[in-house]
Amino acid sequence: MAISMTKLSSADYYLDRTREALQADGAIPDEATPGPLTGPDPAAYYNAEGNPPGRWIGSASRLLGGETGRQAGAETVRMLINERRNPETGRSLDQAGIRADNDGQPPIAGYDLTQTVPKSVSILWAFADQDTRRAIDECLHQAADMTIGYFEAEYAATRAGAGGVASTACDGVAGFAFDHWDSRDGDPHPHTHLVISNRVRRTTDGQWTALDGRAVYGATVELSEYNANLVKDLLTQRLGWAWHEPARARGRGTRAVAGEVQGVPEELIDAFSGRDREIETRLAAIIDEEERRTGHTIGWKRRAELHKQVWLETRKPKTDARPGLAELTRRWHGKLRAEAPGTSIDAMWQAVDSHRDRTIELGQTASRAAGIRLAGQLADHQTPGRTELERLADAAMAHTERTRATWTLSNIRAEAERLLADIRLDPTARADTANQVAELAIRRCVKITPTRYRAGQAGDDPALVSRAGRSTFDDPTLDRYTSQTILDMEKRVMATFGRADPLAWGPGEGTRLIQSMRAGGNRLSDDQAKAAAYLLENPHAASALIGPAGTGKTTTMRAVARAWETRHGRGSVLGLTLSVRARDELADSIGTNAIAIAKLLDNVSERHRAQIDDLRREYRCRLAAARTPAERDRIRRAISESDAREQAGLIHPGQLVIVDEAGMVGTPELDAIAELCERAGARLVLTGDPMQLDAPAAPGGLLAWAEREHRCATLTSLWRFRSDPGLWANDPDGGRARWADEGKATLRLRAGGDRAKPDSVEACRRLVAEYAAHHRLHWGEDRECEEEAYRMTLQWQKTGKTTLLVAGTNEQVRAMNQRTILERRVLGLSDGDPSRLATLSDGLKIGAGDRIVSRANDHQVRGPDGHRIENGMAFTVTRIDTDAIACRDADGRQWTIPRDWAKTNCEAGYATTIHKSQGMTVDRCAAMFPSDARVPCNLQYVAATRGREENHLLYACKDEKTRQTEAMLSGSDTDPEAIARQRMLSTLLTRPDTRTATETRVDEHEERYSLTRLLREHDYAAGLIAGPHLEAKLRQCHNPGIVSMITRSPNWEWLRALWSRAWMTDPKRAMAIVSRDISPKDEHGNRQDPAAVMAGRLSSGLLDRLNGAVRDDWTAGIIPPIKASRNTAALDLVRQNELLITQRADALARQAATGEQPWSRTVMETARKHGDHNLLRDVAIYRDMWHIDDPDQPIGQRPPGRSGRQEQHWCNLDARITGQGSGVVNPGKTRKATRNRPENPKPRVETPNPAAMEERNPQWKTRQEPSSNNSPDGPTQ
Repeated sequence: MAISMTKLSSADYYLDRTREALQADGAIPDEATPGPLTGPDPAAYYNAEGNPPGRWIGSASRLLGGETGRQAGAETVRMLINERRNPETGRSLDQAGIRADNDGQPPIAGYDLTQTVPKSVSILWAFADQDTRRAIDECLHQAADMTIGYFEAEYAATRAGAGGVASTACDGVAGFAFDHWDSRDGDPHPHTHLVISNRVRRTTDGQWTALDGRAVYGATVELSEYNANLVKDLLTQRLGWAWHEPARARGRGTRAVAGEVQGVPEELIDAFSGRDREIETRLAAIIDEEERRTGHTIGWKRRAELHKQVWLETRKPKTDARPGLAELTRRWHGKLRAEAPGTSIDAMWQAVDSHRDRTIELGQTASRAAGIRLAGQLADHQTPGRTELERLADAAMAHTERTRATWTLSNIRAEAERLLADIRLDPTARADTANQVAELAIRRCVKITPTRYRAGQAGDDPALVSRAGRSTFDDPTLDRYTSQTILDMEKRVMATFGRADPLAWGPGEGTRLIQSMRAGGNRLSDDQAKAAAYLLENPHAASALIGPAGTGKTTTMRAVARAWETRHGRGSVLGLTLSVRARDELADSIGTNAIAIAKLLDNVSERHRAQIDDLRREYRCRLAAARTPAERDRIRRAISESDAREQAGLIHPGQLVIVDEAGMVGTPELDAIAELCERAGARLVLTGDPMQLDAPAAPGGLLAWAEREHRCATLTSLWRFRSDPGLWANDPDGGRARWADEGKATLRLRAGGDRAKPDSVEACRRLVAEYAAHHRLHWGEDRECEEEAYRMTLQWQKTGKTTLLVAGTNEQVRAMNQRTILERRVLGLSDGDPSRLATLSDGLKIGAGDRIVSRANDHQVRGPDGHRIENGMAFTVTRIDTDAIACRDADGRQWTIPRDWAKTNCEAGYATTIHKSQGMTVDRCAAMFPSDARVPCNLQYVAATRGREENHLLYACKDEKTRQTEAMLSGSDTDPEAIARQRMLSTLLTRPDTRTATETRVDEHEERYSLTRLLREHDYAAGLIAGPHLEAKLRQCHNPGIVSMITRSPNWEWLRALWSRAWMTDPKRAMAIVSRDISPKDEHGNRQDPAAVMAGRLSSGLLDRLNGAVRDDWTAGIIPPIKASRNTAALDLVRQNELLITQRADALARQAATGEQPWSRTVMETARKHGDHNLLRDVAIYRDMWHIDDPDQPIGQRPPGRSGRQEQHWCNLDARITGQGSGVVNPGKTRKATRNRPENPKPRVETPNPAAMEERNPQWKTRQEPSSNNSPDGPTQ
């Protein structure tokens, strides 16, 4: 049960499966629709075919001719969602036009927040009488409405200003709720699609703009937890249902477990949880019919053929024609009789009614009641004298910091909802209760996003103030937090990388030994030898080895271990891993002792030490009581063996401690390991690849930090990938699929690209083209890609290759595993005799010859050498007995796995998800990415490096009808190949966040205080002041129609921001520019936006040149200060901003003055030579404004001519640095030539002064009017 979020480009999916609104067609009146707003007769609603029509949701419905809860016709839905038009007036809500994004994908039309319920609720809903079903529906509708209302109150907003620097209020959201009744397989599955339009009305000026998507993404998890609790609260309040955690959910390790209604048998839930029962029933009927027809009992091979046939026939997509609820109910009763004939619905209802619960009505003692109910769960956090809410806050904080390095307020609120999930509260007070807990928890956090502005004078002006009385530039919902605990842990580990280590080898010692090992036959490449020497000679207590997939990290570390043991002796190297399986692999591969990290930390725990002490006391007692020498010898040997095992599990002085796959190890674990190494006097080495998977559900990023800070050695040679032509000798296509340079291409796949750098984007485009040219990139609709991936892996298996199919979803994984099992039975590659099959945890049945994977650790299931079974271990089944499954692992060792254990903890092993695939290596791999999947660069890289010989990427697209609709609306691509190329490009440009909390703290400070952001904030705030003044000036020289078009334009905010600078720079010329006539059409006859035309004229005719110069009397020399006689709240914000700009400029100058980079030393020398005392500051400002990172050239290469202001800025500084040039872009075209001199040139323009401003600008002295802010779709500078 949860809320899941999906971006939408149209609403056609819902409309194709929904009957038209009945009252829109005049079929039935509104009162026939069931729900709290309707009358008593829902017959027409339930009996009509198809899913019910959508209904309006969101408080902004009233702005568009709708009303919350009222049905909406298909045309209404399409106008708002697909076309971004007001359904009532037909007027566009997107004046800038609907366009495809930079990757050719359709723009966001809205968001689908899908509300689902526990399976037990679905069962009760399906078999309820009409009144009970109606009550359930009303509870679900109320939960949906309350969830949307909560989102509106807490998160819904829009953005304003260049780059969306201001978060401003909107007048709610609008959209439609679509109720669906069944799953794809036809089982009961009431769920609601809450489709929210991406267009919202800005509170400040009534402009329709885009909903801030950051709010939707950031709050989805919290909304899910809140909605899940609301559903249970409402059903308990209305029907008295009690809830429990089902046995199957215990021990899964997930924090979000959906409770089930007590009294609903799990057998009934199983019967309606998929099509397995349908397949079995249909298969039995076909077999019975064939045996009657032929008179012979069919064998298991024929059964396997029929099983595959039935599986394929029953696996069909949703059809456009949907039966009505009455028909579905008849089908469900029929399925119940066929598949669960002994189940009594009446008995189920009696069981449900026998377990009663009620909600807690919150009053003054509510929080205490909640705390009492949770006392057992929170015992570890209780402190005498503290309130229950404080204990909950401690728990929320502790749970959050265990799972991430940084977080937001919404993350804490979601955790508070989880803590309160077992308590049934008054639904109307649930959010307040959870948020009280979150507020107490957030006070325990360290805020790492700076709050820069005071909003005291702004009052409640929505143009200036956002939530919680904060400036619109400091939206509290975007603030990030961490804990002092995490910061301290990171600090300690980072310090280890800088602390001197007496164990370090002297310069050249490691190199000489490694070279001698190479001469003695150790096959190390140059980069491996260099890396091994670095790890030995690095003078610090910790170092890292970074190795992309297939570069030979293991080979390198084996050489390091051998070298270390030559000096420190056998047993002086200890490997640490995340799992027992990895432990065994590491120990075998580098030939040293290795233990799991969890075991190491347990060995040093107080609990373990107490156990060891108890064991030693027991041994001493037994030794004292021993009566014979032989008995005493046995006890002494047992003591020695126990001590040896104990010592093997600890870190000792002089050891080299190697942490394998350190990118997946959490910060708390690395901190503990570093502390143990320091305490023991051991040396620490982290190995892995931070560009693959990171720490699962834990704070991490330290290995990536080591790479960014160059505290590591990096391997570059590739060894995994093979291209010997003989490997393709048996392929039907010969060597067509052979790609000799695939390994090298994966390094570029790993690096990805930067969207902000055109050269980087183009390089990524070339990489995509290479993958397509070498038949590694595939495309098609979802079903076609599934079919092709399956076909490829099966064909590879026929030629004897080991294969892996990486799927995008767990549903796909199960489907592909099922299909592979059935196909292998037909081909005789595995046993299909029903009497010799075993069931796994995914519900699939396997036989001898099939491949399975364990998904749990268990010390009670052990192999022949005593090793316990570990999560991720793969086996090939050799025999299935009554109580056990005989199988062999990848090393040929024979295992016996209890069938009951396998039924709970093993899955079929032919397909897997990306997250489960890291560490796997096969001959060939095919990775599918569904059409709705958004894949970051690191996951694509993992999927594309599992195969030694071939790695294929299959990017799916939507069905043709949907593609055509999206193309018609937005111009997006319809060609599957083009879509696949665009999706792969987008993946290359989407980088995961691997920053530590320490780095994020710096990042947040740098971003919030960057000149780029501060200057955009200045434009926004100054534009609020300049807007009324500009409008008054426009009315003096343009007709009212043109003025209205300008002020209503989405580019109005851009224009008024430019006007704030233009008027302060050269008011006469600025006035002349805006006074020029504007044609409603351009020279080609196309309509043009007069505001955009005017803004372009101001930029090219005045601001690009004059604001690109540097003037000492301006704020930081780069922006004219705003001058006005009336002290308004907007002016106060501007003054704060100008102070921040000045402080930032001074900080940049101080940093540059340290001379740490070559460019700063060059500039300081030039400044001294020419007496230009501000040159260093001005160059540092330029580099910060325009993101110049060249370490040698002060201002980098000359920007292209289209860059406008930046090119002028560059020319100005270049003339001062070189002593050459005029300091302007085109000196022959300037109105007044600027002298060629090295010192700071000052344009000959009128300098505004307060007295003159008061005389010629009386409008700026009037009270500030409500502002007109820009749509985020408008142009930026």
